Amino acid sequence: MKKDTLDKIVSRLDSLSTDELRRIFLRMASDKGLLQDVFDALRDGLILFDTEGHARLANHAAAKIYARPLHELLTVPFETLVGNTCRWEELRNSGIAISRDLQVNYPEPRHYNFFMSPVGEGEEYLLLIRDDTETRMQGEEDAEAQQMNLLTYLSSAVAHEIGNPLNSLGLNLQLLQRKLKKLPAADREKMEPLLEDALGETRRLDTLLHQFLQSMRPTRPQRRPVDLADIIDKVISTLTPEIAPRGIAIHTELDEKQPELSADGDQLFQALYNLIRNAYQSIPGSDGGIFIATDHSDAEVRIVISDTGSGISHEVMGSMYEPFRSTKKKGNGLGLLIVRRIIKDHGGSLSFFSKEGTGTTVTITLPRADKVVRLLPQGTEI
Repeated sequence: MKKDTLDKIVSRLDSLSTDELRRIFLRMASDKGLLQDVFDALRDGLILFDTEGHARLANHAAAKIYARPLHELLTVPFETLVGNTCRWEELRNSGIAISRDLQVNYPEPRHYNFFMSPVGEGEEYLLLIRDDTETRMQGEEDAEAQQMNLLTYLSSAVAHEIGNPLNSLGLNLQLLQRKLKKLPAADREKMEPLLEDALGETRRLDTLLHQFLQSMRPTRPQRRPVDLADIIDKVISTLTPEIAPRGIAIHTELDEKQPELSADGDQLFQALYNLIRNAYQSIPGSDGGIFIATDHSDAEVRIVISDTGSGISHEVMGSMYEPFRSTKKKGNGLGLLIVRRIIKDHGGSLSFFSKEGTGTTVTITLPRADKVVRLLPQGTEI
């Protein structure tokens, strides 16, 4: 009901009958109920502050964002509600509108946009809180996909430029090897070992180049039933000759009732190989261990890899998926990027928990092929 209409009603109160007053108050109550329903149906949080900076009205979305009951939310000071980004004394009667971003890290990382605007004569303020975490995450995923496409293109171009001279070098070395057979035996004894070393290095570089291209090219997982325990055993067997001389122990606690996964066994092997290798390389001495555990729920399979290594600093944690950024002297910064892509292509998720000087825990979750659907008991209302 408009303010002009209310002023007219107030001026005529003495002349209105009881029935007319009843109809007017019923209409006002109906309008208030409708506006309250609309107010509460909004997805964005709304809080109205009075002239003293006290919250006098808030909707359910705001209560959900702040994880507080409505009655409790209305008692929280203005500065606390806006994350101490501004003070009420500075905002009051200023007539200005403010838009600010706020990053919240507890209990889970969320990003909010706060928009504060004066209402009425400018003495009261309306705070609009928009949760744009998903929008930002989508933007980051799109940027990551573009970065990965560019990286794939560049790696293919570089590999092509290296591959052609490498092939030419290999062919010339083979020609030299044929001509070497025509030389006297004394000359061959001196030259053949050098030539074999050169050919061996070209073959090794060619193998590395093919492995690099295979890891960088986005390929769809060739899914088939795989036994997760077998893949983990295969990874450990492959890495044992490298890990054993350092005396680092690997402890496994594998789920005996582990369901089969529908996955690309080769890609999953590559992801686990990179993570377990990272784990042992992070352990500075021989006094340490790696712990690998698996379990499952009705919807997913979980793999946890923990180590007692040096851990990851906050600075590195924030950029560990960026290509060509590595804490290793001979690292290329592509390992975790490739692992993340493999897990995402399988519909799973990858999370890290680390503390400097203590170690790192990596958790992989993958969807089950035989996801169990639990039915609600009869009579249960949703």
